[in-house]
Amino acid sequence: MKTSSMIAAGALAAAAGIAGAQTQTITFDGLAHGEIINTQYQLPNGVTVAAYNANKKFDLAVAFDTTRTQTADPDLEDPWTGGNLPGTTVLGNVIIIQENDIGIGDGIADRPDDEGGRPAGNILFGFDAPITEFGFDIVDLEGNLPEFSYVDFYKDGSFVGVIGFDQFVSGGAHDNGAVYGNNSINRIAPIDLVDAFGVAPDRATFFVGGSMAFDNVTFTSVPAPATAGFLGFGGLLAARPRRA
Repeated sequence: MKTSSMIAAGALAAAAGIAGAQTQTITFDGLAHGEIINTQYQLPNGVTVAAYNANKKFDLAVAFDTTRTQTADPDLEDPWTGGNLPGTTVLGNVIIIQENDIGIGDGIADRPDDEGGRPAGNILFGFDAPITEFGFDIVDLEGNLPEFSYVDFYKDGSFVGVIGFDQFVSGGAHDNGAVYGNNSINRIAPIDLVDAFGVAPDRATFFVGGSMAFDNVTFTSVPAPATAGFLGFGGLLAARPRRA
C-alpha cells in the first residue's frame, strides 16, 4: 500500500528567527482508513484535533486513505485531476469531517466519507505551544466553494485573524497558484502568522464550506509554557447551532 511518513520531522526553523523553533508536518499516515482522530498527535507533536459537523448530531474527524479505490467518495482517490501539485502525487491519508457514524463504536468508521453539507463544519487544531507558521494541503475543494472556506486563528481563546481560501489562487494575497475543482489537490506553503497578525496563535480552525479534505498540516512552534490553545473548543463548538 502506498504510504508516506506519519510525521515529517522538521529541522530547526532558523528562518523563523526564534531559537529552538521547530517545524513539524502531520500527514495522518499510520492511521487506519476511517480511524477517528482526536488525541493521537497530542503526546508526540503537542497537537489536539477536534471536529464539528454542522449537519449531524455527531462530530468526527476521520482519516481517509486516498490510495484506495471504490471508496464512498471517489473524488478523494488518487490520481488527481487538478490543482497546483502533480496528479501522481501520493498523499496517503487525509483528514475529513465524517458524514456518517456507521460502525464507529470501535473508533474506526466503517464507511469513511466526507461531509457534503454546505457548510460542512469545522476542523480544529489546538497547539500546546504558539505557532509562527502554518501550511497545509487542500483536497477536492470544489471551484464554487473557496469564498465559503477559510481558516481562523486564535490566541488564548481570542480571535486574531482569518485567511480565506480564495486568497491562495493566482493573484491572491497569499498566492500559491491554487486551482480548485473536483478531485484537485493544492499545497499551501507555510504562512508567516506573526507577519500577518502580529502574534503567534495557538489554535487554527478550518471552516469547511463543503465536501473537502486536508493533509500535510505543517506548523512551526516556539518554546513556551503550555498554552490554552485547545481550551475553549467545547464552548466554541457549543455556540454554533447545527442545522435542523
